[in-house]
Amino acid sequence: MSRTKYIRSGSRGFWAYDVALDVFLKHLIDVAEASDQAKTEWLSAAIESWRVACIPDYGLELDPGWSPAHRQTFVALAEEASARLAQRASIPAEEIVGWRVLDDLRFYTRGDTEVVTAPVVELGRAIVALVSGELPEAPSGTVWLFGTPEGRQTIGMKS
Repeated sequence: MSRTKYIRSGSRGFWAYDVALDVFLKHLIDVAEASDQAKTEWLSAAIESWRVACIPDYGLELDPGWSPAHRQTFVALAEEASARLAQRASIPAEEIVGWRVLDDLRFYTRGDTEVVTAPVVELGRAIVALVSGELPEAPSGTVWLFGTPEGRQTIGMKS
C-alpha cells in the first residue's frame, strides 16, 4: 500500500503523505459539516468525496467544475480547518484511530504515536494554493510532496 496520495485540481496536482492528508480531511469535513452550507447539494457531494479520499489508495480530486463561489467557500473551509489544526502541536495516535471516516472505516497512523500538525497545516495551505491557482511550480523535473513529518519535499520525476 502506498504512503502517498495524489491531490488534483484541474490539470495540476501534487503528492501528499497519506496520514497527513487524512488528518487534514477529517478537520475539513468537520468544518464543512458545521457550516451553514453543509446541506447544499454541492457541499454534500464534496464532503462525500473527501470521505472517499480517506480510503487507502484513493486520491483527492478537487472539482475543477466548481463555481467561483464554491471555490471561495472551499478555500474558507480549508483555511478554517488549517487554523484549527494549527492550534495544536500534535495529535495523539489514540485520538486519530478513534475517528470514523466512512461507515466503520477508521484512520491509522502507520505506527506513529502522534502526528505533528505543522506539516498537516502546510499541506492544507498547499491545497488552498492549488485550488486558488497560486501553488508555485515544483523545481524542474520534480513534483511537490506535502505533509511528510519533515515538511514539504520534492520527488524526482522520470522523463
